[in-house]
Amino acid sequence: MARDIATVHRTMSAIRGKDTGIEIRLRKALSKRGIRYSLYSPKVIGHPDILFESLKIAVFADSEFWHGYHFEENEGKLVTHRDFWLAKIKRNMARDEEVNASLRGQGYKVLRYWGKEIEKELDRVIDEIMKTIEQRKRVLELRSKIEERTTLVYVEKDGAYLMLRRDKEKASLDPNHGKWIGVGGHQEVGESIPQCLKREVLEETGLRVKKYLYCGKVDFLYEGLAPERMYLYKVLDFDGELIECNEGTLRWIKKEDIPSLNLWPGDRVFLPLLEDQSKGPFDLALYYVDGELLDVIGPSYKKKGKRKCPKKRKP
Repeated sequence: MARDIATVHRTMSAIRGKDTGIEIRLRKALSKRGIRYSLYSPKVIGHPDILFESLKIAVFADSEFWHGYHFEENEGKLVTHRDFWLAKIKRNMARDEEVNASLRGQGYKVLRYWGKEIEKELDRVIDEIMKTIEQRKRVLELRSKIEERTTLVYVEKDGAYLMLRRDKEKASLDPNHGKWIGVGGHQEVGESIPQCLKREVLEETGLRVKKYLYCGKVDFLYEGLAPERMYLYKVLDFDGELIECNEGTLRWIKKEDIPSLNLWPGDRVFLPLLEDQSKGPFDLALYYVDGELLDVIGPSYKKKGKRKCPKKRKP
């Protein structure tokens, strides 16, 4: 005899939500490696099963049934109380996506593992978590050493950005060689960031900035190069005539065509953020090794308020 929905609900409510078998197995394996962590932090959205708060790493151990493993393939197998289970699993899946997005917006690296992975591939799972821990430690170390501050500016006109292809410097001297980027450069002593962006745009393009928008900052962390903090701007109004740039080729590129260019992988992360400034300026960190983007922290946003720029660079 089929059970009614209320009976099913009472039965399933009794299933353990914390300290599940897969969680305990994962925790024991981490403890054997000497890794310390916290559990179900009430301060962090989603109450991650395992949390490395200082490194902003959140780990979840998800059971296949409750979190919709291969949902489109498996939903047809649900027969008893189908409407009830489908609605519940869909809610869980939607909430997982909301939690992921919210955590990433706070700069967290989110790692989710299915129960089957923990049971059958535990060594791989632990190795991935350990690698993520080491990467995050390295990222924090590099961010603490940032001294160089630069501007990266995207001049906007008629649905296009003014892009610079760095093709006039020897490849061995220019890490941007062959890449399409915005214009800009290093902040000089005694110069504010807005002064820097205006000077760099004038020097590289011949255009005089009349109106600009601060969009956010990006920490560019590349092993083997000095870490730098890039302040991103859009120029909304300007005058003057475009000149030939001695650093590369300048072209107006329609925004929809920009993804087809040879870009830094991290540029593909932040360029869409320039188009949606409803949350205000963003904060982002990009970690590269040998040209490969290994870690992205953010984008995160502060509470809305006045868009602040850094002060003048001191001697």
